[in-house]
Amino acid sequence: MKLLLLSLFLLTFSACESKTSTKKTTYERNKAYGIPWEKDLDSAFEKAKEEKKILIVMAVSDNCQWCEKMKKNTLSNPKVAKQLKKYVLVMADRETEEERNQFPPFEHVPIIFFMTHEKEIIDDLRGYFEAEDFLEYLNDLG
Repeated sequence: MKLLLLSLFLLTFSACESKTSTKKTTYERNKAYGIPWEKDLDSAFEKAKEEKKILIVMAVSDNCQWCEKMKKNTLSNPKVAKQLKKYVLVMADRETEEERNQFPPFEHVPIIFFMTHEKEIIDDLRGYFEAEDFLEYLNDLG
């Protein structure tokens, strides 16, 4: 019972709320952990259209520990990284109104949107996921 309650607590609070932060440039954010992020949303949607791929858009905030953990432990995992080659990856800054307005309303990050090049949302995942769970989701997505 204690394990179940602990699990529910962690799932409930495994996202970050908005905080005032020292802004990193888009370039600095996109270098994270060797993940091949596109430089901005517009170029990512264009690349997805050209390559006929689904976009994975990760909305983050600079001071979000769960966002960093997701990038470091999950997205850069070798098995996950291999699967991510099938997608176009881009990071969106929750604090940037122009980027945030391209998605349905959300408060907590990380949130990952799976989208078509026409900006249609296929699905979204909210919060932190371990590599094995995220990989299973990617495999189910096809």
